[in-house]
Amino acid sequence: MDELYLEKPGRLKLRESARIDQLGDSEALIKTIYGGICGSDIKVYGGHLPYANYPCRPGHEILGLIVEAGPKSPFKSGTRVISFPNTYCGICEFCQQEKTNICPEKKIFGVTVNGLFGQEIVVDSEFLVPVPSELNSEKAILTEPFAVIVHALKKATITKGTSVAVVGCGTEGFLTIALLEYLGAEITAIDINQDKMNKAKSFYTSIGTLHPENVKNQKFDLVVEAAGTKAAIEMAFTLIKPGGTMITLGLTGDEVSFPSLNVTRSELSILGSIIYTKQDFKEAFEILKNPSFNIAPVLSEIIPFAQYKKAFADASTGNYTKIVLDFRDSR
Repeated sequence: MDELYLEKPGRLKLRESARIDQLGDSEALIKTIYGGICGSDIKVYGGHLPYANYPCRPGHEILGLIVEAGPKSPFKSGTRVISFPNTYCGICEFCQQEKTNICPEKKIFGVTVNGLFGQEIVVDSEFLVPVPSELNSEKAILTEPFAVIVHALKKATITKGTSVAVVGCGTEGFLTIALLEYLGAEITAIDINQDKMNKAKSFYTSIGTLHPENVKNQKFDLVVEAAGTKAAIEMAFTLIKPGGTMITLGLTGDEVSFPSLNVTRSELSILGSIIYTKQDFKEAFEILKNPSFNIAPVLSEIIPFAQYKKAFADASTGNYTKIVLDFRDSR
């Protein structure tokens, strides 16, 4: 069996996996079906994430089939699962409040510890979520990034007609648009890439689009920042109605300036959001199973994992939404 291996930034290769002799009591051996390339994977690959450790096996978004499980695992052979992107301790004050997403002891797959981009991998069952049988694999691989959006949008009140600006039309932006449309919001997509906005408009015909240069005095009940750049975040502050809310999804290490006086005088709510909990996964599954939920534009390409160089090169351009590696196909 083979796995991807990132020796150092920019140097990614395919190598034979180490032999797995014995599973721990709660571990599961998984034969990987699909692996989604995340924006954080691209940052680690490019050396742009300061807390990343090298060398490492990249990746955290995987869908796979359990082929063997330890005696204390709740899963049986043949169960389809997806993985959490990181571990958590289970005993700190945050974990005890079911806020495992902000556990201070978490270790991030493919960033601070070995990730999951291999044909066969071992993961502790605590960090695995079973996939409903009625959800096909092409939708199931999108559950992990979609759960990010489910978790985030629960922080705001969204009803039919709520005006929402989505800043950034990458994977998270498209998933946000998809869920907002499902909830009946009035959506405006904002991005510097006109092709991405055209794509959004072609799949979600009721939405509006704006290039940042054309943003004037528009204001929205809710602003979702999904670009993760200094310029995008600072612009997002200017889009919030008095009494409105901004949810920050994008990640940047840059220092960002914000209009403190306006935040205070207009009673703006600025809410950070990071990944999700298992409850968010359950809700994500229910929405994904609904045939009226339109997630079609999110999956850009499925590429045999042996063509990982093309996959990472395409993903690095920023011109695609979700690129998925097929670990069953070694062509």
